[in-house]
Amino acid sequence: MIVSETVQKFLLDYIRTRVKIGDKLPSEREIAKMLQVGRSSVREALQSMCDSGIIEKRPGKGNYLKQKIDGRMTTVVQRLLPTFNIESSLDFLEFRRGIETENAYLAAQRMTSPSIDILKKSIVDLKECVKKGESIIVPDLTFHNTVAHSTQNRVMIQVYDSLIEYFKKVRIEMAINDDVENAVYFHTEILKAIKVRDASKSSMLMRDHIEDVRLHYKKMLSEINRQIAVDQTNELRQRKSL
Repeated sequence: MIVSETVQKFLLDYIRTRVKIGDKLPSEREIAKMLQVGRSSVREALQSMCDSGIIEKRPGKGNYLKQKIDGRMTTVVQRLLPTFNIESSLDFLEFRRGIETENAYLAAQRMTSPSIDILKKSIVDLKECVKKGESIIVPDLTFHNTVAHSTQNRVMIQVYDSLIEYFKKVRIEMAINDDVENAVYFHTEILKAIKVRDASKSSMLMRDHIEDVRLHYKKMLSEINRQIAVDQTNELRQRKSL
């Protein structure tokens, strides 16, 4: 995956939902931390958006929003995000549903006390992110990574680790539109099932969790496409009125 393009997807969503013209964007360090990516990728994403006229850099002060994302910027957005493959991401979520369902089943049988403590901490961090209105990517990745490694199955762990960057890509695509309440619910219930070694319930909850994520992702895409269509229609009306 081209990380900088995925970071751009996050920033475009962030701008659409949380930033007004003239507002300052989070710093390179803050973005890198919340998305768990390198600062060079963040810097590249910001520079591309600056070159496209969406943001402006003010020396010694940071990056500021120059213009909002609307119908007039659709072509620019499409050029910025050539690797945003919707069908591929949906396929990945289906695959993830299968592998993580089995991860949860085995983890409930084999998880150690230290790993359970990591899951507990990740849920505390998740709730704190929700409270502050911050991205839940870091505690979410920690939770699912801990479950995967708790299977103690070397092949399954290798498969999971080999996909972690793609996993992160889809997570970043969804970051601003996460259903945080459901995330807290499912993580909490999965942990409860794991603590009592209920493998079947843990597996079922994980399957429901990933399916909920997949459906939410599809809903997010529909809303984005609807908004783009509305913006384009408004732009055409404005042109005709001139």
